[in-house]
Amino acid sequence: MIREQYESLKTGKNLRKDLIALKQELKMEEAREEFLELLQGDYRILTDLLGHEEPKVRGNAALALGRLKQKEFTSLLYEAYEKEEKLFIRSNYLSALAELDSSEYLPQLKERLEELEAYHPKAEEEKHIREELKGLRTLVCRGEPLKKHTFQGYDETYELILTTGKLYQQVTAEQIKNGDTAVLKSGVRVVTSHIRPILEIPTYREMLFPLNKKRLEPEPKLAAKSLAKSNLLELLDKAHKADGRYCFRLGVHSRMPLNKRSDFVKKCGFALEQETGRRLYNSASDYEVEIRLVEGREGTFLPLVKLYTFREDRFAYRKRTVAASIRPEQAALIAYLAKPYLAEQAQILDPFCGVGTMLLERDRVCPARVMYGIDTFGEAIDGAWENARLAGKQVNYIHRDFFTFQHGYPFDEIITNMPDRGKKSREEHDLFYRRFFEKAEEVLSDSGRMILYSDEKNYIKKQLRLRKEFTLLKEYRMDEKELYNLFIIGKRN
Repeated sequence: MIREQYESLKTGKNLRKDLIALKQELKMEEAREEFLELLQGDYRILTDLLGHEEPKVRGNAALALGRLKQKEFTSLLYEAYEKEEKLFIRSNYLSALAELDSSEYLPQLKERLEELEAYHPKAEEEKHIREELKGLRTLVCRGEPLKKHTFQGYDETYELILTTGKLYQQVTAEQIKNGDTAVLKSGVRVVTSHIRPILEIPTYREMLFPLNKKRLEPEPKLAAKSLAKSNLLELLDKAHKADGRYCFRLGVHSRMPLNKRSDFVKKCGFALEQETGRRLYNSASDYEVEIRLVEGREGTFLPLVKLYTFREDRFAYRKRTVAASIRPEQAALIAYLAKPYLAEQAQILDPFCGVGTMLLERDRVCPARVMYGIDTFGEAIDGAWENARLAGKQVNYIHRDFFTFQHGYPFDEIITNMPDRGKKSREEHDLFYRRFFEKAEEVLSDSGRMILYSDEKNYIKKQLRLRKEFTLLKEYRMDEKELYNLFIIGKRN
């Protein structure tokens, strides 16, 4: 393929098409090496195109040169960037330079960045200026990274929103001991001067800071102007006991089509930079603040702030996950709801343990004496061992199928996130639940209990009807659509 593109490129008949195909191929290391071998050190087939009369040919040639990663291209690309008069192509040279070591041009790149940041482009220029700014910042920040902030305002008073599901907001609310609370549709609002204890509550999803501007117009520049006039910068300075620039990303939760939402984000982020005198620095990948705009029924936006500048210790142990891992705050909620049915110093088994989150969150609520975790997925077991070590807990993890597991004494409790059906047929999944209940009877003590989180309510209810040795103690609907349920099941003596 590379040879064909090389031969076609030499004819010069379909330059734009050939260059686009070539730059895609050059993303792969093998293709890059093959192309370099074909060139034999003579790069004129590309370098000559930096002076081509057609702008898009120049831009695509620059991108292809960048992907070849040859250091001698740096000066050629920088000189072409400086000479380029077409705004919509300039960012291509910067993307190419990002593939190389461009540190020798850092002073010039900084100067151009400062020039653009002070420039107020015309409407028709704005898109291209945004793209050039993004490219310049990538290069400048690589050479001189922006100073990161650390949350310092633990003694300050804040209004917070702790997001939860729509059924168990009260579970989080009752764990707040200092502050005025109000239960919302999907969370808890709290005003507190004691933020440290709240950072340790495991059952909420996110901590967000609402701003004093409650409704933003759905027009990018008007929304940016309102954000700049809000208490946003005041909040950031108070929380970090500092000033300077804050790197942010804009997240829009809206019914807008994806292309319109993307356009809104770019325009609003750019305008917000201007409105705040560049104290807010738009960075979609390397950010410390998320400004989240949530669309309401009337079409306006509620602005919320999420900080990534304080240490998140609630689930510090959870360094390893797999695709099927349960969210830790959901595991914490399950353990909290099951607490009245848990016994201290019990012998616990999770037969489908994954990376061990259910066991560790259960132990947080009610300390266990012995914990065992079983899973057939070796990568999950490896992750579970590491997570348990980081949590400072002793858990016996075994890489094995639960249905062949044998143990010298019975367990007091099974707690688990039941596996998804996957590609199993109804009949196969029905058989799985039958075998599970049979095995559970075998490994549980006479007064043992099961805490089962499952999206297969009907299979569990069927086994409870068929197997009189088990009784349903409590059932919780875990989401509004009743897709997931939590079952507390006791073994009859």
